[in-house]
Amino acid sequence: MKFRIPFFLIGFGVLLAVLFALQLANEQLAISLAINQMHNGVFDFVCLYGTYLGDGWFIMIGALVIYYFNPRLALGILLSYAISAGFTQLLKLNLFADRHRPLWFLEQMIQIKYHLVEGAEKNYNFSFPSGHTTSAFAVFTFIALFYKTRRIQITCLALAVFTGFTRIYLLQHFLIDTTFGAIIGLLGAYFVNNVLLEKGNLDFILKLHRK
Repeated sequence: MKFRIPFFLIGFGVLLAVLFALQLANEQLAISLAINQMHNGVFDFVCLYGTYLGDGWFIMIGALVIYYFNPRLALGILLSYAISAGFTQLLKLNLFADRHRPLWFLEQMIQIKYHLVEGAEKNYNFSFPSGHTTSAFAVFTFIALFYKTRRIQITCLALAVFTGFTRIYLLQHFLIDTTFGAIIGLLGAYFVNNVLLEKGNLDFILKLHRK
């Protein structure tokens, strides 16, 4: 059987190379400010609400709705989210508990102008890695691997990247936070897909649930 790398993973690899190159050439706060200065009414609206694509409650409620139509997909989404989000929280609350968010720095730099979106949260600590980006990449990576069609994979990659973008635009995270969040989310979903779904373990879990 000829091995084919999913388009989602190819696109992610290219994106990752670009992001690391960007971060080698620029300071994290400068990147955050450059993205934040792109602000306009449309971006404010779509980023304020689009960031919920990586929110835990949104994902869990969405998975419960999906369960009625496709239990395997719903369970895969939940497991991908739980594994990756759990690992991210361990890092965030323990190893990197002292990492401040962009707003923590910006509020101490009076001479620098930045844009705050009305209605957005103001968070100052536990910056690394980005939980919303982790969750979004976990969910959309699993969906992309589950369906395998190029159209769905492109859509999933775009939505995951957009979620990470909203976190920077809203000054919730630095690019390095979202980059590593994306990596963790992808690895979590890849584990669920390859170890649980492809080997039939996901179906076994569903059978136990139904008994």
